[in-house]
Amino acid sequence: MSNPYFRFQQFTIYQDKTAMKISTDGIVLGACCDFGRAKKVLDIGTGTGLLSLMAAQRSMADITAVEIDQDAYCQATENVQKSKFASRIKVVNGDFLALYNDGAEQFDYIVSNPPFFRNSLKSSSQGRSIARHEDSLPFEKFVPTVARLLTTDGIFSVILPESERLYFNRLCIANGLHICGKTAVKSFENSDTLRVILHFGKSILPLQQEILVVYSSQNIYTQRFKDLVKDFYINV
Repeated sequence: MSNPYFRFQQFTIYQDKTAMKISTDGIVLGACCDFGRAKKVLDIGTGTGLLSLMAAQRSMADITAVEIDQDAYCQATENVQKSKFASRIKVVNGDFLALYNDGAEQFDYIVSNPPFFRNSLKSSSQGRSIARHEDSLPFEKFVPTVARLLTTDGIFSVILPESERLYFNRLCIANGLHICGKTAVKSFENSDTLRVILHFGKSILPLQQEILVVYSSQNIYTQRFKDLVKDFYINV
């Protein structure tokens, strides 16, 4: 049975009500985002509320966390309310595309660990399928909506399987979003890239690239990974 909670330095994530548990994906994405100058952050598909709480720890921004799944919404609300950042985080239950399709509200940082398996088998768990598959948030609708919501000098950050990177990047280019950062995430030095963190903006900027290796050959965290998560993990 999974641990019902994951304790970080400045907040605790309970995960007993959600289909998708804390993973390295979300932690690495949040740690790679530079939220410091953000004033308004949008976290799309917040799940447990992890990315919103990481953003709150790293900034003074007002944060909106959107979650379509009712159980995950309740879990995120619980985690936020129990944290010292509750006054700056609003958790919203609903369909992101329906809630924000008009683009009336603008954000200077948008972050998402989205459903990203377009052509794989569904899980028998409805909640897990919503969290892992893009049916409820198709990229072709997701990207244009993000582009409408992002301020001129804002940043959009996302984590995806490497297999989805080129397709997603083409969609972003078609909607006026230009890649400015890329972190390839590998379990070991000699393993394939499984995940990639991408940062986009509306201006064309020099591309900053990095390869993040999580484990050394001795199955312990690499120094780079430790440096990345040191503000969040209690023991690393």
